[in-house]
Amino acid sequence: ALAEKINSDFGGLAQFKEAFKQAGVTQFGSGWAWLIVKSDGKLAVTKTPNGANPISTGEGTPILGCDVWEHAYYLDFRNVRPNYLDNFLNKLVDWEVVASLMQSGGLKSGQSA
Repeated sequence: ALAEKINSDFGGLAQFKEAFKQAGVTQFGSGWAWLIVKSDGKLAVTKTPNGANPISTGEGTPILGCDVWEHAYYLDFRNVRPNYLDNFLNKLVDWEVVASLMQSGGLKSGQSA
């Protein structure tokens, strides 16, 4: 269901990854990149500064988040945030957990994935 939703809302996994990576790379200073479920049930990528999150900003329900504060990646990736985000998306995300979060809390009743 998550793969189908990513395909329909982003045009494919590669496009989603690029949008997520772009959100993380362009977050100036400290903050987060997010995959969220909006109130209309669509998936979207967003970013928030510092300790804010999509719930606090009213954007939607987060189902995947990546810390882009320097402390999260500097020891392994120095100042190359894009490489950190590639590693996160390609090696660290547990897609089964993301799918479970989408099914359990991201979609309102009556909406389909």
